[in-house]
Amino acid sequence: MRTLKSLKVFSHCCAFGLALAFVFVGCGDDSSSTSAPPPVPASSAIQQDPTSSSGALPDAGTNPVSSPDAVDPTSSAIAPPANGTFTFATTPGTLALTADEDGFYDMGDVYKAVPQTSKIAFVIRHSKREKKNTGTESKLTPIGIQMAQTLGTKLVSEEPFYYSSTDFLRTRETCKNIAIGRGEGEVDVVTWDGIDGGYFLTVPSDTLDALVSTRGGNPRYIAQYAYGVPYTNETVAAIIPSYFYDLFERGNQFVNEVIVANMPNWKRVSVLVSHDMLVMPLIVFVSNRTINLRIYEAPNHWVNYLSGIAVIVDEAGAVTALPVRGDEVGWMIPRDEVDETVQ
Repeated sequence: MRTLKSLKVFSHCCAFGLALAFVFVGCGDDSSSTSAPPPVPASSAIQQDPTSSSGALPDAGTNPVSSPDAVDPTSSAIAPPANGTFTFATTPGTLALTADEDGFYDMGDVYKAVPQTSKIAFVIRHSKREKKNTGTESKLTPIGIQMAQTLGTKLVSEEPFYYSSTDFLRTRETCKNIAIGRGEGEVDVVTWDGIDGGYFLTVPSDTLDALVSTRGGNPRYIAQYAYGVPYTNETVAAIIPSYFYDLFERGNQFVNEVIVANMPNWKRVSVLVSHDMLVMPLIVFVSNRTINLRIYEAPNHWVNYLSGIAVIVDEAGAVTALPVRGDEVGWMIPRDEVDETVQ
């Protein structure tokens, strides 16, 4: 039963076998400011979207809400959902891959299916961390360590991976434990603010926090933004649309300018770890709003630990982006999360 699987979501990890992988791990309660490798000029990647804007902003910390709330369909705070436009493929094409019933592709299956002549970037959320400490130094829990190492065992190969994370202990630990699971031992993890959680925001994340912290929390409004769902709170509806970039313009920009343009600087397979404030909109974008991470309505799904997207570039330069999961399921229900005490 799917609900029972969601209760186990923190004890299992999915594997990869992709030819090149990047993993970003993210949390809505995280922010980062770090040094980045020099970007490769956009002309060396696929054609860029001239209407998109650049720049990443820090994200802030909140805890997901789990209670449903009715949405007023007559509100005009946001335009209703529309089919997105993409500058890359969103289906696996000739790759022998099948999505699960939720629309996610298993990271291990992706790693194994992508030929050695292609590169892959896995952009994912970090593994399970302390529930009561959402600051920069919050640790992975024992379950979180197990999840990341289990994912690593499904990505075992002779080739070394490239690892990058935000400037948070939990994102760095996720990279290191994936590497341990792969049998790589101690690895260098590059700190990079290019995968900061506030990428879809036009304002600093604490500005969003100040507006919504007493009205349901960041995840609720990030989800409504991602799905184009009207806001019922009048105060929020009057202000919050200006806090976000257009989902599809910004999503295309992220894939092209943040990932593809920098791939020449990374190994064929890279693991880059960020937070849910970045990863959740990316999953909704890449799936064209078909995957259910609507925390604002029952059954209150949110992005699971180790879920995210895979960006694949073949030898001809063709780009594909797919929603992926590193655990048993791609979503979680925050109220069902097992609370662990970390000493």
